[in-house]
Amino acid sequence: MDNLKSIELQNSQQTQNTQSQTQVPPQIQAQEQPQLQPQAQNTQSHIQALPQFSYTVQKPEKTVKAARFKAFAFPTVLYALFYTFCLYHNASGITYPFFAGGTLWFFSRCIRESKSSSAAAVNATFNKYFLAASIQVAGALNCCTDSGVLLFFNKALMYALLIISLLEMSHDTHNWSITANVRAIFAVIFGAIGKCFDSVSDTCAAISLFRVKDKPRSKEHRRIIISIIIGIIISIPISFFVLLLLGDADAIFWKLLSDIVSRTFELSFEINKTAVKVTARIVITFVISYGMLSFCTDSGRIKAINENAARQKPHFDEYIAITFTAIVAVIYLVFSFTQIFGLFLGKMALPEGFTYSSYARKGFFDLVILCVFNIVLVLCTTAYFKTNKILRSILTVICMCTYIMAASSAFRMFMYIKEYNLTFLRLLVLWGLLMTAVIMAEVITYVYRAKLRLFKYITMTLTIGWLAFSALHPDYWIMRYNVSKADYTLFYHYSGMSLDAFPVAENIDNFNEMRIMRRVDKYADTKKGIDVFRKFNFSKEYALYKAKSADYEPNKDN
Repeated sequence: MDNLKSIELQNSQQTQNTQSQTQVPPQIQAQEQPQLQPQAQNTQSHIQALPQFSYTVQKPEKTVKAARFKAFAFPTVLYALFYTFCLYHNASGITYPFFAGGTLWFFSRCIRESKSSSAAAVNATFNKYFLAASIQVAGALNCCTDSGVLLFFNKALMYALLIISLLEMSHDTHNWSITANVRAIFAVIFGAIGKCFDSVSDTCAAISLFRVKDKPRSKEHRRIIISIIIGIIISIPISFFVLLLLGDADAIFWKLLSDIVSRTFELSFEINKTAVKVTARIVITFVISYGMLSFCTDSGRIKAINENAARQKPHFDEYIAITFTAIVAVIYLVFSFTQIFGLFLGKMALPEGFTYSSYARKGFFDLVILCVFNIVLVLCTTAYFKTNKILRSILTVICMCTYIMAASSAFRMFMYIKEYNLTFLRLLVLWGLLMTAVIMAEVITYVYRAKLRLFKYITMTLTIGWLAFSALHPDYWIMRYNVSKADYTLFYHYSGMSLDAFPVAENIDNFNEMRIMRRVDKYADTKKGIDVFRKFNFSKEYALYKAKSADYEPNKDN
């Protein structure tokens, strides 16, 4: 014990000596402290100057697919059922306006809830409401016409505007050029086709994750399902045996059983055939709609389209464009000279074998194609070539010559109509020439104002123009013009005019014998089935009402 105490005393004395040796006088501390503080501040500033890195933890691909399946699967199934109910064997029913509104609501809701949109707030004003209203009007016009051509183009317009709406919902298209918009539209179409099988992969991912999370309960569920299946299999021979004995025991029960079986087999073929078609329509609609949603909400795809659509300056030399456009402009000027003095004023000698009417009727379709080509030529030149005053002047000359071509084509068409009467195709050509004239004015403005949102104005022009053309029921005006000409009513005994022209047809003698009445008979058949509401059409209903008012009996031969 004494030795331990002596050792502790020696250790304490050594520690005191070392502390006394390491103590620093206060004067030295005061001198060294100011030198240490700047060093600490410098180290802090250096630390702050270092680049700051942010790391985002990406979710596994299987988790992303499962989350997408959870968000889109059930709404898409409901939309597929809604789509099939509205449009299955129903090309012009009253369900079309509801289909248009439901489609807009479905896609806008899913894209909005996905929170993957890069669209700016400026897109949510005029473009959004104009596109939505146009789609709704096109859907409403479908249940007001019987013309197959109008129905086809109304549907084409609806789907085209829907794709543009999807772009507006998920991208900031405010500064996109017209070429960027066209590329993005094709990207959505082909991208949605490429994404069609995402519904399958997303379903598999969701099922695999569900199995991992519910592994403890999966064995119990599997046991119950297997037991139920075994019970159903055992019940089949037992039920068959019991039914045979009961049927043999009681004649009334046997008759009831045989009636049920016979009626079931009679309806089985038709039911199965319809069920296959309806199921196929639902599956196809689900796959395509899910693919469109998958493409339009993919953040990587959105970023790629935005980068591809970034406005780029033209990089080709302007003198290349000046050379070939000047040659084209000279050719157009010579042609315009011949049109003004040869066709309009009639002061030039006609080629041998041509009369003035035959000369006027020839070539209007070629000129329509050239008018469209000139619009594409001017747009591609301004998009890919540098511009200057000379090039803009040449492009203006080409645009003005396009007006002369359009006028020449219209003049020739009027001469042709005067000689051979009016048809839907001829009236459609006149509408196309009118739209070309309006669009060409917008193109001329774009030549001098490159920042003009030309795609927006062309879309508005074509949309408003077509909706007005469709609402006017061209068949009515065609038949009215042709019937007003003497001895031309016989043609309509063999023509396939739609019921839009019925208000004119009912004023013709013996209109009950005309081919147009077959459409009335066909529509009258739908009034007897269960699709009375779905297939209601205002134009057809008016024709049926007028036919019955004139004591016409639909399907009287049947």
